[in-house]
Amino acid sequence: MQRWKALMVVAFCGLVLVANAQELHFAPTVPAEPLIVQDAPYMPDELVIGLEQGEFPFTLLMIDWLGVIRASNPAINSLVLKLPPKVGMAEVAEIVRALPGVRYVEPNYIAYALATPNDPLFGQQYALARIQAPQAWDVWQPQRTVYIAIIDTGVDVNHPDLVNKLRRHSNGAVYGYNTLNNSTNVQDDNGHGTHCAGIAAAEIHNGTGIAGVAAWNPAVSNAHAFVQIMPVKVLNANGSGTLDAIARGITWAADNGAHILSLSLGAGSGAQQLQDAVNYAWNRGCLIVAAAGNSGSSAPMYPAYYTNCIAVAATDSTDTLASFSQYGSWVDIAAPGVDILSTYPSNRYVRLSGTSMACPHVAGAAAVLWSHNPSLSNSQLRAALETNVDPYYSSGGRTLAPNAGRLNVWRALQAVSSPSQPSLIGLRLSSSSVVGGNSVTGTVTLSAPAPAGGFVVSLSSSNPNVATVPSTVTVPAGATSANFTVSTRSVSSPTTVTITASANGVSRQATLTVNPATVTLQSLTISPSAVWGGQSATGTVTLTGPAPAGDIVVQLHSSSNRATVPSSVTVPAGATSASFVIRTRSAFSVETVTITATYGGVSRSAQLTVWF
Repeated sequence: MQRWKALMVVAFCGLVLVANAQELHFAPTVPAEPLIVQDAPYMPDELVIGLEQGEFPFTLLMIDWLGVIRASNPAINSLVLKLPPKVGMAEVAEIVRALPGVRYVEPNYIAYALATPNDPLFGQQYALARIQAPQAWDVWQPQRTVYIAIIDTGVDVNHPDLVNKLRRHSNGAVYGYNTLNNSTNVQDDNGHGTHCAGIAAAEIHNGTGIAGVAAWNPAVSNAHAFVQIMPVKVLNANGSGTLDAIARGITWAADNGAHILSLSLGAGSGAQQLQDAVNYAWNRGCLIVAAAGNSGSSAPMYPAYYTNCIAVAATDSTDTLASFSQYGSWVDIAAPGVDILSTYPSNRYVRLSGTSMACPHVAGAAAVLWSHNPSLSNSQLRAALETNVDPYYSSGGRTLAPNAGRLNVWRALQAVSSPSQPSLIGLRLSSSSVVGGNSVTGTVTLSAPAPAGGFVVSLSSSNPNVATVPSTVTVPAGATSANFTVSTRSVSSPTTVTITASANGVSRQATLTVNPATVTLQSLTISPSAVWGGQSATGTVTLTGPAPAGDIVVQLHSSSNRATVPSSVTVPAGATSASFVIRTRSAFSVETVTITATYGGVSRSAQLTVWF
């Protein structure tokens, strides 16, 4: 270590030793480029050094002083330098690159077998090879968790290939919904939904069953957690359901954090309610993928036919359009959908065919891309999937939309892997409910550090009379999140407000329930209780506890103009009471006046006698 320190002193003085056959002398260092590290795993304490052809004994000596030459490859004149503990790679690389005869210095990157999982049935899944899923897995670097809503007959939540891929609440319960009976029971009583869920996201490399499209990389720890399934049961045990149930499933998924909605279902006629639900989810930033249909015609199927859905046709193992698949200019993309092996209830695996099987291939691919590059908008994600495709073969002259093709997840992933500006990916509140008059903290989150000058996010409230937010919040340069304050006012009944954050076409929402104050009006007293006309009395309202932040305003009323009161009296935050003045006037009679105080639906009264 002493020789390392000595060398560092020489190097940082801007000098290196240069040797020749006659002498040693000092010479200025050659300006060096910084060590370029690609976004890929590498050995953290090793450098690969390439030398020019020729003899450079002093260079080798200097390299040896910097660490240990662990390996060499004389055929191409390269070697591997292992560095001492706690020594910076970039600093050593700069020193080495300035030595005579050094051609390059780079990290010792790590390679893996091409993402071949150990799932025993993987070899029977032709579709994954067709769409180049293994190649995509090999370069997949997830940045966030993406949720796929399987809107179908439910999902077998106990299937060993799915149990670890389900989104769950903090208590371990499956995060899903059943619109048929408005419950959280999403257990599949048909099999169709379980089959679709496995195609999209069955757990990979778990030594069990099949591999789903999304996703696995041996260099990514806990890879199965980055794409999760949200079961939404909208179809019954017979595989049928109403468009209303489907529409409610779509909006529930959009409201509950689903990024991708996979709908392997359809009807021959549309409905405004269904189209509104699709548009609602799209406008909230979701990607909606739907099966094109299995009648072998160009007739529209819904919801796939709607503009804001990706309509998916089915191809077979030769990339030929399946005879049963819908086709036409409204069909956006094709994916394998013939003889597809996937999960099935009761721990089984079966083969099914249909555009229902093609649809989750695209949904799974979308999850791979969106977890890898969260800055994409739903329209950008859709374009990447639909334009980076392979050719398909028409059947009987039947074709899809112009330029449409068969899904290729690897090509699409490559297309979205270039560096990009950060985007808004999250909005959360420190509490989902608050007593009116108090405040909560909101936090916006970006996909990457904010650039120089910061990143501005616009904010809005659906009910600014109840909850207010600043018009914008700025994420500082280099940061990935920023906080803001949501201020609320007192309410007489629970009120739900939607807070929206928006930036560059991406919006995220969170809901806040503003509740009435738990403090209520306890009493109203008047002192003195009798006065001569023209004199004043003092009224006092008392609460059951201290007023919350934002104060409490108590409304006042008099039964007669012989005694007048202000319209209201304010109890300051932290106080339990407040007083007000009651003014009277003379008359030729004695009158008893009732003064009433009201807050939060509770009223209290007291009487004042006014003499002549």
